[in-house]
Amino acid sequence: MDKTSLLASSQRQMNRAMSAWCTSDNDMAVLHGGIGTEHLLKALLAARHPSLLVDGRDFNSLLHATGQSTHAASPETKVKTIGALDAFKRAAVLIAMPVKERDLDPLLTVRNGVAHLGAHDYAITHDALAIAVTVADAVLTDLQEDIPTFWGAWADGRLDLEQMQQRAQITAEQVIEEAGVEAVDEAESEYWADGLLEAMAEDFRSENFQAAQIAVAVKVRCAKKLYRALYYGKTPEEIAKADIVEPDVDRSEFGQCLYRPVKCPVCGADGDVHASLGNQPKHSYRKKKRARLRRNRGEFPDYFDCYTCGLELDNRYELEVLGMAEPSQNGWFAN
Repeated sequence: MDKTSLLASSQRQMNRAMSAWCTSDNDMAVLHGGIGTEHLLKALLAARHPSLLVDGRDFNSLLHATGQSTHAASPETKVKTIGALDAFKRAAVLIAMPVKERDLDPLLTVRNGVAHLGAHDYAITHDALAIAVTVADAVLTDLQEDIPTFWGAWADGRLDLEQMQQRAQITAEQVIEEAGVEAVDEAESEYWADGLLEAMAEDFRSENFQAAQIAVAVKVRCAKKLYRALYYGKTPEEIAKADIVEPDVDRSEFGQCLYRPVKCPVCGADGDVHASLGNQPKHSYRKKKRARLRRNRGEFPDYFDCYTCGLELDNRYELEVLGMAEPSQNGWFAN
């Protein structure tokens, strides 16, 4: 419940929102944008005092927030905090907000729609994200945080979301034509040029795989820009100390699944590949030939997250593009 961790979380979420917007992944754009806005509002409250974050009806939460944890009957991990709307209301008392409570409704509505119903009105995606940007800039100004540093690769484009999306799509198409993406490390340039977005004759005919190639091209470039903005000029030791580590959480609620630690192909930090345990797809398109493969139960990778540079891969096809997953008799993870 401190300003620093909430600010860092908000930055990661906003980066993912902008990246998703640039690849026309509207659901993820508003989901991450809504979460990022909520965490940033709570960072503002925490900067005043942690007690401003908690639900006043829960006394144990108040004890934790006021430094009286030894008297609390429940652990700090069960602290009850206020929601996004209440966070906005409280923040609006402390600073002059550029938007009204009713203006925030589109953002909260679409975020909740994705989180609880798996859908939202795409017609208001742009307006919802624009509100998130406006609120974020106001809060960052109050916290005396450097706005360009917070937004990183999105610092210029955030004020014209439509143009930013169009430019990203044009860039992605150019990257596909060039069949490669500039490497983070010059020593790895040959690997990226030859392997990152190489169009495989059969797989490239798959609409899902082609869409994944375009999405990965944009995501890798954006993650690289954010990483350079955050860590430019720092030594490897300083970068290692600054790497953001996601705290351990109870993952049992996600059902049968597993997490495998994987080095991020952009920044080299540790990330997570999440895989469901269940029935596999009935077929997959392999390199150089099309084969129908049937399996019973195994590992099915769903997504990859890097908490340091913000690279986020959202499905098996995107994982395949970067060589993190491939069909095999032992499951879908590349050996």
